[in-house]
Amino acid sequence: WCSRKVRDLWWQGIPPSVRGKVWSLAIGNELNITHELFDICLARAKERWRSLSTGGSEVESEDAGLSAADREASLELIKLDISRTFPNLCIFQQGGPYHDMLHSILGAYTCYRPDVGYVQGMSFIAAVLILNLDTADAFIAFSNLLNKPCQMAFFRVDHGLMLTYFAAFEVFFEENLPKLFAHFKKNNLTPDIYLIDWIFTLYSKSLPLDLACRIWDVFCRDGEEFLFRTALGILKLFEDILTKMDFIHMAQFLTRLPEDLPAEELFASIATIQMQSRNKKWAQVLTALQKDSREMEKGSPSLRH
Repeated sequence: WCSRKVRDLWWQGIPPSVRGKVWSLAIGNELNITHELFDICLARAKERWRSLSTGGSEVESEDAGLSAADREASLELIKLDISRTFPNLCIFQQGGPYHDMLHSILGAYTCYRPDVGYVQGMSFIAAVLILNLDTADAFIAFSNLLNKPCQMAFFRVDHGLMLTYFAAFEVFFEENLPKLFAHFKKNNLTPDIYLIDWIFTLYSKSLPLDLACRIWDVFCRDGEEFLFRTALGILKLFEDILTKMDFIHMAQFLTRLPEDLPAEELFASIATIQMQSRNKKWAQVLTALQKDSREMEKGSPSLRH
């Protein structure tokens, strides 16, 4: 995958016939999840659904920290969110061919990681994987994807780390698009307003599905840096429009991007984004900011107490 030829082909989009296989290999399985483990988690989730539907409320030992009400709320949220996942496709909704698969993966994940549970936005990530992989392999890819530092920071709502990601993003924003950066600053438009949704669902909710899959192709290869590079590519593509807007119109535009967003234009825009600032790459900038943040916490008596 390091060869120039493969990287060029990869950039143009992985053929749908092998996309799932390539994603699986690129994401990897650091967690060593097996098909058997998925079956165990799924059986546990089904047992819990049965228990809730019959009004039982046994608390399992490893979930002792979660009340029955919390677990019920999490499972109810899954039900609600499945119906809101790619509603135009009508394949994940009740009665659709992929409804049960999506339900299974999300339910199994809440049993696999009760400390994370179900968080809104996860259903879109699981749905994209289901469209490209069978259920057990989609679960393995899903769990490993969410275990990456950036995804974990957002899904566990680690405010400190999220702010560090936003700060790193702004370093490259100012470097690549100084005029738009100044306009955003002047209007107090902060990255959390538009970035959270983009990062949470890995663009699958914000962009047309075929385009989101092409973003995923490169994200699986290049990691979290590409999520922020894509964000800058989107901002650059619409820079002229955005600089003429006020806060409200910019926020509305970025939280509901045009549905006919042209793939080639977006990728051409992303290609021009330089992820280097004062000779530092994304990972170096992020690490330096994390270090600063830790030192500030240590040094601040109010935070220490």
